[in-house]
This record gives sequence, structure tokens and C-alpha cells, in this order.
Amino acid sequence: MRVIAGENKGAILETIPSRKTRPTLGRVKEALFSMLGDQVIDAEVLDLFAGSGSLGIEALSRGAKNVMFIDNNPKCIRIIRKNLNKFGLDVKGSAYVRDACKTINFLASENKKFDIVLMDPPYNTDELEKIMNNTHLKDILNSGAVLVIEHSKRNTPPYPNTKELCPVKSRRYGDTVLSIYEFNKMN
Repeated sequence: MRVIAGENKGAILETIPSRKTRPTLGRVKEALFSMLGDQVIDAEVLDLFAGSGSLGIEALSRGAKNVMFIDNNPKCIRIIRKNLNKFGLDVKGSAYVRDACKTINFLASENKKFDIVLMDPPYNTDELEKIMNNTHLKDILNSGAVLVIEHSKRNTPPYPNTKELCPVKSRRYGDTVLSIYEFNKMN
């Protein structure tokens, strides 16, 4: 798996040889960052269900200010930290072994806000539904923030628990779908 563009273009990422992780295909990753465009530059990014960390590391390579990586698998977090150190990105990236939903609650209590949230939850679980129904999700988003969900074509993301989070794009790439939502804070 490689970094596609930016400062670390071509860098080879170490990954976990496991059937439990499903790395994002290069063409899907390229399409995702093409859709995000310049929004990545100087963005505060949260990479939930980070796996190998390839999405967050791609964001850093393309100019994100900071990326917080969250995964409940300690092996994934070790690999992410190793890749961050290898490419000198450890000052811009932090990785934690945590449950995604509990992390959202904690970040909301700390008043931490993000411009981009990347989510690639395991397919065929209720993880995505838990996140989208978490009442604190909106509390960690800056106005204009983008939520990107990578999911199976067989699973439609549940509609968010807030009217402030609106679907803006959905693109299919084989069995994978990218669904993008934008957060517009209401006064």
C-alpha cells in the first residue's frame, strides 16, 4: 500500500496481514481525496476505524494539519505509529486504541473539533449505525466539516441523528461506496 500524492508520495506503508482489516483500494483512496480537494489542507482530521492508517496518512501527506487515528485493535495502532515515525509524521499524527463511539463522546466532552472525519468501519456490523446515531457526533464537527464513510454497496449508511449533517455525495467503486456528508451548524 502506497501514499498516492503529496509530500510522502510513493511511500510504502506497512500494513497488518489480516483478514480482519480491509485496506482501502488505491483507486477508492484517490477518488476520495479528489472529492475532498483543498479541504484537506490545514484540516483537523479524525480517522475512525483507522486500520492501517492509510487514509489519515494520505491526508497528512496532502497537507492536513493534524490527524487523530482511532482503532480498537492494538496491532493496528502499533503499525500506524510505526508508519508515522517512519515518515516523520509523528508530530502531526496521534494514534489511540479506543472504541470509536466512546471516543466521540470523550472528544465532545473535551470540546475537540474536526474539519474532516474519515470512517471505514467493518462491513456487516452495527458500528456505523452507532456512530451516526451518536448524539455527540455533531459536537465534534466544525461548521462546514465533512464526514466521509466508506461502506459496502450492500449497506446504506443510516440517516444521521441530526438535521445539520446532510448527505452531499455518494460514489460507488465496485463493491465499495463513498458517502459524504457536510455539517452545517444551525444557530
